[in-house]
Amino acid sequence: MNDRELIDLMRTGDSSALELVMKKYKKLVEYIAGKMLNSPSDREETVMDTFYKVWASRDRIDLEKMSLKSYISMTASSCTVDKLRKVTSGEPVDPLEDDLRLDLDLETEASRSINLDIIKNCVSSMPSPDREIFIDRYYFELDVKRISERRGVPEKKIWNILSRRKEKLRKALIKGGIIL
Repeated sequence: MNDRELIDLMRTGDSSALELVMKKYKKLVEYIAGKMLNSPSDREETVMDTFYKVWASRDRIDLEKMSLKSYISMTASSCTVDKLRKVTSGEPVDPLEDDLRLDLDLETEASRSINLDIIKNCVSSMPSPDREIFIDRYYFELDVKRISERRGVPEKKIWNILSRRKEKLRKALIKGGIIL
């Protein structure tokens, strides 16, 4: 079955559709969870949470905006970060906008779309390993020590990379007409 057929079947409330979705995407979700969670039980719980959220939001999934695979990947990443927060100290990671010292206007759909496009373009134009370090910090919300261990880069260098890239992103957001 293709993704459209799976979504349509899920929307009828047929739980066999969820089983088919899990069969098709479980390895992807396990991979995403396994990148940050060490405990097999935490990974399995994250996998189940992911598919529960996909099932619960089946009526809101818009395949015109993103593929089912992308939606599941984003949900898995979110569930993984949530689980990571629960099993670590629980201290929240500084949100990106606080780090940039900007008051981002994500209230209106138009400004949200513009701001997200600017952020996406700026991050995708970063060279490697800066891009991966930036994503680890602000998307996966890992602390610098963990990033250092994962990437084999000294913590001081990571702080320098993040500082330079945040400043460049801040300038791009201001130049792009962001509402402050």
